Amino acid sequence: MKFWHIAVKDLKVRVRDKSAFVVLLIIPMVMIIVLGTVLNWAGSSFTANVTLVDLDHGDMARHLTQDVFASPQLADLLVVTTVPSEAEARTLVEQGKTGAAVIIPAGFSSGVTAGTKVSIIVLGNPDTPTQAGVIRNIVESFTAEVQRRQLAASIAIRALQQSGAVPPQRMQEAVQGVVAEVSTSQQTGTVSVATTTQEGVKVPRALDYYAVGMALLYLIFTANTGTEGMLEEQRQHTLSRVLTTPTSRAQVLLGKLVGIFVIAALQFTMIIVLTRLLYRVNWGASVPAVIVMAAASVLAGAGLSTLVTALARTPEQASSVGPAVALIYSLLGGTMWPVYNMPAWMNSMSRLTFTRWSVEGFTSLMVNGGGVSSILRPVGVCLAMAAVFLFISLMVLNRNYR
Repeated sequence: MKFWHIAVKDLKVRVRDKSAFVVLLIIPMVMIIVLGTVLNWAGSSFTANVTLVDLDHGDMARHLTQDVFASPQLADLLVVTTVPSEAEARTLVEQGKTGAAVIIPAGFSSGVTAGTKVSIIVLGNPDTPTQAGVIRNIVESFTAEVQRRQLAASIAIRALQQSGAVPPQRMQEAVQGVVAEVSTSQQTGTVSVATTTQEGVKVPRALDYYAVGMALLYLIFTANTGTEGMLEEQRQHTLSRVLTTPTSRAQVLLGKLVGIFVIAALQFTMIIVLTRLLYRVNWGASVPAVIVMAAASVLAGAGLSTLVTALARTPEQASSVGPAVALIYSLLGGTMWPVYNMPAWMNSMSRLTFTRWSVEGFTSLMVNGGGVSSILRPVGVCLAMAAVFLFISLMVLNRNYR
């Protein structure tokens, strides 16, 4: 149990440091409330965001995109975005960046002219049902008008065919008959709206998201501070004196790592508890799931900081490189802005960081609930990264700690 005595000693040293309290708790709590309030993405005025995909480029498609969605009457209601592909539109809906996507398929205009069955696809975002409903109603009104015109043309042609010819004096009467029949006909039109709800990404409120983000960012900072002490002890030859006692190098390293983990875990736990009590942050309904996700995150954060320290040569080098690595790593991993607003290339790169997986795990608990089984993937990735970080760190430290 010698490693535990070493861990307790490091913990006592950190507790006596008054500035550590500011870094461990005060600054993260201030950053959470500032970012969560200032960068709150909940809007106050109503507008419907619609994404248009015109795969047809025919007259009827232009009528919908230009005369309907781009009309002055809807300018204050709609924010219209045009994208070239259905896949891109589905991605925007999935990421919650648009209220609904309207997809006009290829051959739509020619199908309307020929009287064949055609459909306009409306993908609704489940998180913005009001916006999706408004956009769906607009498209359905358009298709209803198209159906009426199709029906009127069909009736007129049929009447002409049956009569063979219409004398000029009877033309007005024929037109009136067509209009009357259009008004009362129950014939089903050939244009339909295929509506579906795209499975979107549920997101927590800004304050909840930044509680996770800042907890992860300052987790790395805290672990960095703990690991820097290892280099300072090496410089002051404290380690060499300890190794002259019946204490193995493995016990010393294990004690140091346990101390770093305990300090980081205490900070993370305090942030979770205080944000829950003071800011009403919803960390999830399952306490065991929150504990498991937090433990995996702390292990990964401690492993990353230990790796940075192991590769550093001096305490000064670690103190300058460590914060830089923490900031870059955290920015890429989504602690400073929502991961679902990242561009595609950054979204892919962020998955190389444990913070991205930790954010996914915690936000999943926040918005979907669930227990430990619902976060097995992010927990597994964080633990795998922690294992890699710690294995490399121990190899380097075992070589350098002599």
